Amino acid sequence: MSKKYNFDIALSPDPSTYAGELALPYVTAAVTGAETIANNRCRLIEGIVHKAVIEDLSYASGLIQDASTCAFGDGESMTLTEQVLTLADLKVNEEICRGTIFPTYVGAQGRMRRNGQIPPDFAEFLLASTAAKAATDVETLMWGGASPFGVGLLSDDGTFDITGVRASAMGGFAEFDFTGITGGPTLTAANILEALDGVFAAAANTPGILSKPGCGFYVSYEAFAFAQQAIAAQGTDMGYNRDLKTITYLGYPVYPTAGIPNTVDVIAFTYPENIVVGTNAYTGNESAALIPVYQYDGSDNVRVTMNFGVGVQVAVAADGVVGFDFTA
Repeated sequence: MSKKYNFDIALSPDPSTYAGELALPYVTAAVTGAETIANNRCRLIEGIVHKAVIEDLSYASGLIQDASTCAFGDGESMTLTEQVLTLADLKVNEEICRGTIFPTYVGAQGRMRRNGQIPPDFAEFLLASTAAKAATDVETLMWGGASPFGVGLLSDDGTFDITGVRASAMGGFAEFDFTGITGGPTLTAANILEALDGVFAAAANTPGILSKPGCGFYVSYEAFAFAQQAIAAQGTDMGYNRDLKTITYLGYPVYPTAGIPNTVDVIAFTYPENIVVGTNAYTGNESAALIPVYQYDGSDNVRVTMNFGVGVQVAVAADGVVGFDFTA
């Protein structure tokens, strides 16, 4: 006979509903827990209601003039570029069995006594656990797009093909075709360095981005592992006693990115400030709630809901390179 766990979620008068600032710890975790955001590999803009215009100023050469002249320049050397970031309204509707998650909750309390990271309250634990899972889904949507998110960084519909890449937020980046590398377009440990080199060479023709802080290669975890193997093989110790958890190529970091599927052979090269993620945090439009349906339908279930907005864009449409199979 299975044991009935009888632990309640207090509901007086309605503390199970969180809106505005009360929802922030949970809703924000569902967004900022996404790997690209959590590791500061993008620029996060909070407080967006629906849309935000991302502006960038660039100047043509020739600003310096002979001081003996009295004339001004033509006034057309400055260029203002604008990119529009639009939020997608997202939600989490999850039903959780209290009895199923209770052993995990009890185990978490043991860990909490050692490191203090797990919320002691069961309601908070449910919200925090759901937010953590939602963050992984947000990471996937940020890069792949698809309904209900819309345009992602490397695809507009969740499919990483030529059409999807060119319609993505990074669709304006320069292109490097992997079909030209040895054994391409599939990335392997044997050709990953050649692929990185080709992407880098294309980036060298894009003025200014190589000097941007954090500029680097965004790759899948599989491609990252290939790069680790290839770099290790360059030395006589074959990687033994070497820390390759973080690696660089030509001095530029290689970022393993959970939002890029291992099944996709693609490399994006840009800098964190150029990848912009917007949310509606701090607008008062975000919310989270616990619904104790076990009190009404005879089940042992609790429903967790969250509502928030997220969107992505690049600040400068041409500041980057995408390596991909652009021939298929």
